[in-house]
Amino acid sequence: MNGYGQFCAVARALELLGERWTLLIVRELLLGASTFTDIRRGLPRIPRATLSARLRALRAAGVVDDDYRLTEAGAALAPVVRELARWAVATDSAALTEDDLDTAALTWDMRRRVDAAALPERTVVLAIEFTDRRPADSRYWLHLSRTSVDLCRQDTGAPVDVWLTAPTAAATRWWLGDLSWARLLRQQGVRVHGDPVLQRQMHRWFKRYVFTPEALGLNPSSSQH
Repeated sequence: MNGYGQFCAVARALELLGERWTLLIVRELLLGASTFTDIRRGLPRIPRATLSARLRALRAAGVVDDDYRLTEAGAALAPVVRELARWAVATDSAALTEDDLDTAALTWDMRRRVDAAALPERTVVLAIEFTDRRPADSRYWLHLSRTSVDLCRQDTGAPVDVWLTAPTAAATRWWLGDLSWARLLRQQGVRVHGDPVLQRQMHRWFKRYVFTPEALGLNPSSSQH
């Protein structure tokens, strides 16, 4: 027997959604992923074959359609995902660890959480260097404009307007809402340089993580202030 053999609705839901990666694929689709490649950019550690298998299962269950869109049943999982995030943020049972730090996933989330209205009228290039990562995972370039956002892993040669240099953990904690921008800048190894005006603006270019404590209606930690 592959399933739980339980009449309980929780058990029946977990037979589909409890497989490794499945709910994270749903999360990616809820956050706007619309292609196989988009999903993989948000889940850089998922094997291609696993992603294909999970998508087939979600299609068979009527959660995802053939165009990588959530059905009505799939969209109804939004509060489930939100409450899982709220539980993780509100308790110490799922604390952030070194194994959770991934620069590719972090920068991809930054790319999709840009506040276009807060950007300057011209295109700006933000380069991010993670000081504690191997060269292949240490540098990223965000090309930001009010009409498009591009994330690059190689230098295109475009002039960089602002550089952010930081350890991965510090940058991730800021993104998650554990640190304010001011406190991030005071962390060891964090440095911002480039155009002085853009340096002062850049933290407002991003909406940050969709499930920050503030977004979840939780009291932010005093470390944020």
